[in-house]
Amino acid sequence: MRMTFLLLLATALLAGCDDPDAPAKPADKPASTDKIDAAQTGTAPETLVRIVHTLNKTDEQCDADGCPKVDLQWLTFENQPALNDAITQQLATMLIQDEGNATHDGTIEGLADAFLQDASDMAMASEQGWELNATVKKQGRRGDLVTLSMETYEYTGGAHGLPSVQYFHWDLAKQQSIKPGDLLVPGQQSAFWEKAREQHTAWLDEENLDQAFRDSWPFDKTDNVFFSDKGMVLQYNVYHIAPYAMGQPTLTIPYAELEGIVRGQYLPQQ
Repeated sequence: MRMTFLLLLATALLAGCDDPDAPAKPADKPASTDKIDAAQTGTAPETLVRIVHTLNKTDEQCDADGCPKVDLQWLTFENQPALNDAITQQLATMLIQDEGNATHDGTIEGLADAFLQDASDMAMASEQGWELNATVKKQGRRGDLVTLSMETYEYTGGAHGLPSVQYFHWDLAKQQSIKPGDLLVPGQQSAFWEKAREQHTAWLDEENLDQAFRDSWPFDKTDNVFFSDKGMVLQYNVYHIAPYAMGQPTLTIPYAELEGIVRGQYLPQQ
């Protein structure tokens, strides 16, 4: 089966706070020596050089309305090979969660091909408008910690598609991924989840949800967290603590309540 394939590479220089809207950096201009040395010596670089990858594929043989398509966009960074490998592996893991019957090699490109192959095997796929989308963006940075948001959406017919979001944390100095539990002061996990439960109760009250809802959709823990300007946000995907119609709920624990619970380097500096 012949398929169209477009792989674009673009780069943009992120200024001190890694602003995704910063002016673009010429693709043929090498990174400065100090940035290369910073990555090689295990210290966090002051700035990161983004590389934006875009993968758009469809079945060229399909000429009907709603042809199956794949639209993916993700980031890697110059002179950050370990981080780049982790990003692509994490994104591939998200794409593979609902894999079909087609064989693949586990790469992002291979999973895109497998999705289209599954669509081509379904007689009604062109009319149903199968699609697979993904976007990886920088959520924020706090010192050595950079956080990426990874959003995917898959539709294979039916009433609605399935959106999903994950937040990925990476320590630039240690060159390793950081789990949500690593953001907390040792021994403070119980205190953290108690704060989360309080925010969950406040959310239920704000939404005026009755006891039947509370019994059907109880509080649950999540590994999906990120830092906002107001506090630590707990992100839930559809069907986790609420029905699909309520989307992807978030609970925010204010920074004032996280003193002594979240490690100091991740809290706003006074």
